[in-house]
Amino acid sequence: MIQRIEAFVRLGTYMQHAMNDPEFLAVAKRAESRNPLFTISNIQRAVRTWGATLRWEAMYSWLEPYLPDWPQEKRCLALVMAGNIPIVGFHDYLCGVLCGYRLQIKLSSKDPLLLPFLHEKLLWLVSGQKIQAEEKEGRMDYPESGCIPPVSFTASTVRGFDAIIATGSGNTFRYFEYYFGRYPHLLRRNRVACALIDGNENRQELAGLADDVLAYFGMGCRNVSKLYIPENYDFAPLLDALEPVSSTLASHAIYKDNYDYHKAVCMVNRQAFLDNGSILLQQSVSLASPMGVIYYETYKDKSEADTILAARQAEIQCVVGRGRIPFGKAQSPGLTDYADGVDILKFLLHL
Repeated sequence: MIQRIEAFVRLGTYMQHAMNDPEFLAVAKRAESRNPLFTISNIQRAVRTWGATLRWEAMYSWLEPYLPDWPQEKRCLALVMAGNIPIVGFHDYLCGVLCGYRLQIKLSSKDPLLLPFLHEKLLWLVSGQKIQAEEKEGRMDYPESGCIPPVSFTASTVRGFDAIIATGSGNTFRYFEYYFGRYPHLLRRNRVACALIDGNENRQELAGLADDVLAYFGMGCRNVSKLYIPENYDFAPLLDALEPVSSTLASHAIYKDNYDYHKAVCMVNRQAFLDNGSILLQQSVSLASPMGVIYYETYKDKSEADTILAARQAEIQCVVGRGRIPFGKAQSPGLTDYADGVDILKFLLHL
């Protein structure tokens, strides 16, 4: 296991400077051409964020409590990846490889290129030589190399596995339950991030909130899509703080089309909204807002806000605010910030 930690530390160093590698840059450009929301800057942010996380001290501190239970047997783990932001399933992949599982990874059609390239780079860092996949029937099979177990990537179905971790939407969750419910599993559906605003946020905190809302076009489950604000809140400073980022995103055709569409719907239906010219704020009890829109809901006091958030805990990935996740840090999760709050290592080590 120590060898695997060292391998990922080396990969982390590479990921922080991946854009300096012409090979990775070429893959990133191909990824952007397939999925225009995977801009080069968003891909760079994703790989740099993970690269900064894969430090020896952080990884050993994270893994040390589990060392007595580390498995010797190499079973097969299937991973069904989402594709809403670049390498969104990297944490599942990291946990599976560290635990020594043989992996079958079903890649999202929105993100089929980045993780296989990074895995190939990990094998090169371990072995000192380029190891290519054996491609057969739409699968890319990478053999065991040193301390790294075999990994298979596919765009179709996974089969012959012992356990599965699958991430998807509310609709795919029902599919997951039907097909994968008989296996040991972690099945995830849509969650969103919220922000609890007290009305006394300074300019720096509001700028951080703008990043929490709009990083990756707001597509991540850790992107803030719902604001809880006090009654009689002054929206002007918030709209001003959002404008530098939202106006930049408005130059992207997909974001602009979404913003224009939802603004038109509000106007036709005579629904109230606030607008800074590139993002809408709309009052709603819903949690998940569409691209180009932020929902908000008012509360009377802190006790009521806490009650509202507690009642919807199962739908919320994380909460940004004072005394919670700091503003501007929603898209910088640590190694122990598990999706849905479920400890993946504990699940894998106690199957």
